[in-house]
Amino acid sequence: MSTTDAIVMLREGHKELRRLIRSYRADRDPGEVERFLRALTVYAYIEREGMYPRVSALAPETELTIVDLREEHHIAEVLAAELQDMRPGSIAFDAKARLLMDIVERHMDTEDHMWFPHVRAAVGRKELQEIGAWMTKLAERAPRRPHHPAPQKAWDAVAA
Repeated sequence: MSTTDAIVMLREGHKELRRLIRSYRADRDPGEVERFLRALTVYAYIEREGMYPRVSALAPETELTIVDLREEHHIAEVLAAELQDMRPGSIAFDAKARLLMDIVERHMDTEDHMWFPHVRAAVGRKELQEIGAWMTKLAERAPRRPHHPAPQKAWDAVAA
């Protein structure tokens, strides 16, 4: 059985998130936000717990980009948790949903155009398939609803 590599898996996640963003922008259906939050929560979990730690170990030269990406995750997680707690259909709900989606799009663009090409060049195919297999397992146990994240730790303290 062939395992999808981690980058292919994350790009598929990007396609789904972009589809949900387009759908929400087209009709402002709060149900689309709920689907977006569920997909984003799983995507962020497998990336944070599976992709970032392994790539950091295998390609340490990407660590500064990973720090930026982790910070974007943190901001998105805070907004997602706040949005989860809001009344759908309110003006503030729509504003927060659009802001979150803008941040997520920026994050995906950075990965697609800068980080993934570098990771693909620096990390072997076998390793990317192993990371993808691990992310598949993580997806099975990933949370399905946003939660309020703990304050972000300083990367220097974590990496030391």
